[in-house]
Amino acid sequence: MTTMTPLDGGVVVTGRGDVTRRDRSYAHDKVAHVLRFARAPVRYSRVVLTKEPDPARERPAIAEADVDVDGQPVRVKVAAERMHTAIDLLEARLRRRLDRLADRERSTHLRHRDEAWHHGDAAAHRPPYFDRPPDEREIVRRKTFASVPMTIHDAVREMDLLDHDFFLFTNADTGQDEVLQRRPGGRHVLRRPAAAASVDDAIALLDLGQEPFVFFFDGGTGRGRVLYRRYDGHYGLITQSDE
Repeated sequence: MTTMTPLDGGVVVTGRGDVTRRDRSYAHDKVAHVLRFARAPVRYSRVVLTKEPDPARERPAIAEADVDVDGQPVRVKVAAERMHTAIDLLEARLRRRLDRLADRERSTHLRHRDEAWHHGDAAAHRPPYFDRPPDEREIVRRKTFASVPMTIHDAVREMDLLDHDFFLFTNADTGQDEVLQRRPGGRHVLRRPAAAASVDDAIALLDLGQEPFVFFFDGGTGRGRVLYRRYDGHYGLITQSDE
């Protein structure tokens, strides 16, 4: 069951599964309060609360926020045992994201060492992956985009604001498509491309390994692509384009 509550304050709260009105109201109040501290106009804000029905999951309560701050997307996704705990985590992490966005031009915390960068929060409170059998997995999400070339430092900042664990971008210094990955402890590393020339190759590598994604170059276009595991057990595919 999905319920949507366009409450006052410009925050739209959606509930999926066994999510109560009290949960939605609590999330609305928490996020609306945090958005008061944004230092630029908030054009859009949406919260999605999901209660997974599987009792075996350690953290079945998932809270997500998708916010547009004057054209800059800020996204946060957390999971916890209880919904109110997930919402509290969401509030805290969103506040840190907004603070980082305001201070991004003045940030002095980024440093380079052996192709590793330290910046922002460590990945935590993520939803668990659903162990879907390989023969049931499908590519259910495809995204193609032409990114603006950026430095590695800018890519790290953008990746943290979007709350991603990996980020496909075009390196302004080399002109090459590259992927950053966030490691435990807030450490960011550049990933080497896999020996795959097609989506089928990437699927085979992803199913064999324990990594959450495979970075490879398309055999026809030569552009970077990322095949990744979704939390629902299916695949997603991100592709760079020249357009």
